[in-house]
Amino acid sequence: MNFQEHGSVLSRALARTAAMSVIYAFTAFTQATAAGVGPFAALEGVWTGNGIISHQNGKQESLRCRAQYVITNDGTNLQQALRCSTDSDAFQVNSYLNLKGGSLSGNWMEVTRNVKGRLSGKADASKLLITVAAGSAFSAKMTMITTGSSQSVDIKPVVVKLKHIDITDLSVKLSR
Repeated sequence: MNFQEHGSVLSRALARTAAMSVIYAFTAFTQATAAGVGPFAALEGVWTGNGIISHQNGKQESLRCRAQYVITNDGTNLQQALRCSTDSDAFQVNSYLNLKGGSLSGNWMEVTRNVKGRLSGKADASKLLITVAAGSAFSAKMTMITTGSSQSVDIKPVVVKLKHIDITDLSVKLSR
């Protein structure tokens, strides 16, 4: 191989490497952009805030919460780790949601009381409407509305047959 042929082979190798780099960068950008699209996109990250929890006996307590949301699978899966506490109690809920055509499905577990169940609902660009259930012993309606760096979460139990759950309403305002 003479110098000219060697230079030509080297030029083609460099051109292929450059082309592959452009394709890789475009693919990575497309995947990152795809993960940032859809109703879960606005949730990514850590949120903190305060709210009120109301009990069956009429007592209300201030609530402090921290939520972390991780989005995977090109924006179709959401993992949530939520920790809240009052002066007298604390709870931690881990949730996993799947999105398919605007419909939500998944599961949740309240770690401190070892209660778990299913999630179902609907999603649009700024709102998640979710039914939370633990068999026939517990169900609640949850509404999450996210606007920019502000989020409101409202939970209203519908059926409560569990002794250690006496909540009638939970409302939290979060920000990041």
